[in-house]
Amino acid sequence: MAVLVLGLGSFGPGAWGGEGCRIFLVFSYHPSLPWHINAREGLLDALQGRHCLYRAFYMDTKRHPARSWMEQKAQDALKEIGKWKPTVVVTFDDNAARLVGGGLLGTSVPVVFLGVNAEPENYGFVKGTRGRPGTNVTGVLERHYFAQTFKLLKALVPNIEKCAVLSDDSYTSKVALDHCRSLVPSFPVKIVGYYTLGTFRGWKEKVLELQKRVDCLLVYNALTVRDSKGRVISDREVIRWTVEHSRLPDGGVWEVPVKYGLLGGVILTGYYQGYYAGLKVKEILMGKNPGEIPIERPPRGEIAINLARARVLGLRLPLGVLLSARIYGGRW
Repeated sequence: MAVLVLGLGSFGPGAWGGEGCRIFLVFSYHPSLPWHINAREGLLDALQGRHCLYRAFYMDTKRHPARSWMEQKAQDALKEIGKWKPTVVVTFDDNAARLVGGGLLGTSVPVVFLGVNAEPENYGFVKGTRGRPGTNVTGVLERHYFAQTFKLLKALVPNIEKCAVLSDDSYTSKVALDHCRSLVPSFPVKIVGYYTLGTFRGWKEKVLELQKRVDCLLVYNALTVRDSKGRVISDREVIRWTVEHSRLPDGGVWEVPVKYGLLGGVILTGYYQGYYAGLKVKEILMGKNPGEIPIERPPRGEIAINLARARVLGLRLPLGVLLSARIYGGRW
């Protein structure tokens, strides 16, 4: 089922709290996605102690990226919202924000978004300024730490000069890489290309081709890469193949790809996206107009390092970096 009622200690059927506070969560993707799980946890932690009834709707647009699917799921979500009459709607990631949040724009329903890569003005969410958006929508922007990740890679491997950026060909990736391009002047390396790849075959070919052309790779996303039959395969499989067949230092701006095997990065976590969105929901529940609540990004990222990858690459990592990092792939 696409719709679930959430309880405090369980995310299966059931409910907690009272009818005076009803929060409808619209997820762009599927329930098992770690990003969604972590973001939901952050949201609920921020709202701990508020006795609300929660309901979740999953659009599943990573595994079904067709425009017709997205639009139908958005309409289904809007119908459920109309029937359930929530106090606040929270949207997770761009597809839910632009299609469901956009569908509620200008209504009396308060909307809080998180995980949005696009500029909020593109979705019509800002009539005034980001500090005072002036609509029924506010939220948390997803702005990855691309420059900081390249600086980290340069600190770990000082001789790198040329890098390439790889990602799947999803809408989210294309928006995020546009943002990455805007940051190029702050990068300590030269970017030789940005590659959005739809198939696993194409991904493999590009990774192998780049071995002699660049000194490092940055992998943004690998969530919609498809096999020869058009089926979406797991990002874990894509990342693991990459680290097994590449001898280039590699970075990521998400927690999960570093956990799966990339060398490291300054990561954006779903938890903090959800937590800061939850703080904005709390302000609305206390009576504040969403149009008066700033649209902003969480203030910080976290360093993450995969020691197993460092060992394979034969790297000796600076102790100062290790002491401040989240460590994966063993002990140091």
